Amino acid sequence: MGLETGTAKNASDTGLHVIFGTGPVGCSAAKLLLEKGFRVRMVNRTGTRPHGLLEDLTRDEASRLEIKPADALDPAQALSISEGATHIYHCANVSYELWKTVLPRLHSNLVEAAIAHGAVLAVAENLYMYAPGVEVINEATPEIPPSRKGKLQHALHGRLIETGERRGLKWVSVRASDFYGPGAILQSVFGTTRFLDPLFAGKRPGLLGDPDQPHTYTYVGDYGRALAHAALNPEAYGRAWIVPNDRTMTSREVARLFFAAAARGTGVSRIPRFVLAGLGLFRPVIRELGEVLYQKEEPYVVDGSLFSSRFGFTPTPFEEGIRRTLEWYQASRQPVQA
Repeated sequence: MGLETGTAKNASDTGLHVIFGTGPVGCSAAKLLLEKGFRVRMVNRTGTRPHGLLEDLTRDEASRLEIKPADALDPAQALSISEGATHIYHCANVSYELWKTVLPRLHSNLVEAAIAHGAVLAVAENLYMYAPGVEVINEATPEIPPSRKGKLQHALHGRLIETGERRGLKWVSVRASDFYGPGAILQSVFGTTRFLDPLFAGKRPGLLGDPDQPHTYTYVGDYGRALAHAALNPEAYGRAWIVPNDRTMTSREVARLFFAAAARGTGVSRIPRFVLAGLGLFRPVIRELGEVLYQKEEPYVVDGSLFSSRFGFTPTPFEEGIRRTLEWYQASRQPVQA
């Protein structure tokens, strides 16, 4: 049976899915799990409900969702908050400048929690461990990380493999290309900060790298959905998968789809490296972009068809993903009613 089909009977009685991170990836995973009838506990530092990402739940789905506060960098809290979990999801987003000090601790704590509870660990990963200049990135592409971030991600993935072999951890990871969609803010080329806010302010959005190079983009809803699908299917365990995507286009072409759907905007500007370097003098997170900018300066084609063919997963077309993104953005700009 493909991952797209079937809902567990009495799924809410079969276990608890604990998701660390309430950003767009975690929320997309949660929505699919709730649709299938599972109980879901989402975890962030404050226990605050994410704005605009979980608004369309049915009453039954909402009754099976809880959002709890915990500091996942504290091993005891990570262990306690995930008690009873059958599945644990690592969807926590960490700002670039904190990767070296924060990611290894976070990763280790969630691995240990999964082992202690006998839970499956599903990890949202990226594509930084693949070298520049490859014709296409898929599951067969050699992992030759060219940057500090890529080497760190590669090492953390290696720990999953090692822990699975030595200590019996059940795990799966899902890797996505640059994503766009509801909830994407600073971390996305087509997020609010760098694209939508300027667009709706009547300004020309700026794009990093070469906007005329082919580049594969992932709809963020597909990212979380694929992670949850993989976590639910034992056939997926013990390896990394790549999220399926709609057609590969240039960044300029994707921008034009946004312009057409929003009925505004005429063009984009290219943000040169020297401008990025200047901004990086004052903003560490911008400074950290430099070492991964190669992804947007050359063809960057990502093939997730293996996941599609193996598990019956259909990616969201650009037109639909952009429509949902703009709906979310417009709703998020409305004043919150008291």
